[in-house]
Parts: sequence; structure tokens; C-alpha cells
Amino acid sequence: MAVLAAASVAYYYVSRNGPPGSDNSQSSDPDSISSHVYNSYRLQIIKSCITASGVVDNVLQEADGDYHVRLSLDPQYSNLTNSANDQYQYYDLVVEIICALPINQPDAVSACQNYTNNITIPSINDHITITGPYVLDTSHNNWAEIHPVYTLTIP
Repeated sequence: MAVLAAASVAYYYVSRNGPPGSDNSQSSDPDSISSHVYNSYRLQIIKSCITASGVVDNVLQEADGDYHVRLSLDPQYSNLTNSANDQYQYYDLVVEIICALPINQPDAVSACQNYTNNITIPSINDHITITGPYVLDTSHNNWAEIHPVYTLTIP
């Protein structure tokens, strides 16, 4: 039932807003980063790779070893958030930089084995451009995310 609901939300979103983000069909997954996502089954892929930019509102450290970055999107990317982002993430897009911290959640340890994070960690108020899969997190009210981040630049 949850999968059907998530699929319906995704279809509604895409049919209403068009495909989100920049088209980066040529982008790749450097270092096979996606294979190190903790519990990846919870992420419903909407677009395999997009690029977006905005200003960092907050950077949170998660027990699973990830940085949870809240990104206030630049106006041209405002269609990437949904009502769950509005309600639970202060209208921001969630950006996940994986395997970047010590892991304090025992069942998440295996996801980061044999992977070293090389993504720059931004600071609050940095303007950043990020690339990665555009997903809905079905474990968190289907809010929209770029998870994992493939590239991050701070101009």
C-alpha cells in the first residue's frame, strides 16, 4: 500500500510539475556512491541524476554517518520540494552526504564499508550546487531529497 501511495504521489508530482531539476542523463555515479546508501530500499528514485543549487540553511549530523543538509533552493529549482518538505524540512530540499561521519547506528555500519567520502561538507549560508539522484524518502513522509550527493561545489 505504501509503495502504491508513493507511486501515486510521484506520478502526481511529475505530471503537475514536469520533470524536476536539470537533465543530467549523462551524469554518473562516481565511486559507486549509491551502493553505500543505508537502507536504499526506502528511496524511490524519481530521476536518476539531477543538478540543483541553493543556500544551505542547516547541516545536521546523523547517527547513520550521513550529513543531512537542508537546502533553500534557488528559484529555478523551487519545483523540487513537495508538501512533506514544506511541513517537515522548513520548505527545504534534503541533501544527503553519505558515510561522512563516524557511524553510531550499528545496523548502518555495513553500508559504509570500503567507502571513503570525498564530498566537501558545506557550511550554513554557503551557496552550493549539487548533483545526484532525485528521490522520495518513503520512510520520512515522502519528502524529496538528493540522496546520495555525487558532486558538490561551492563557487
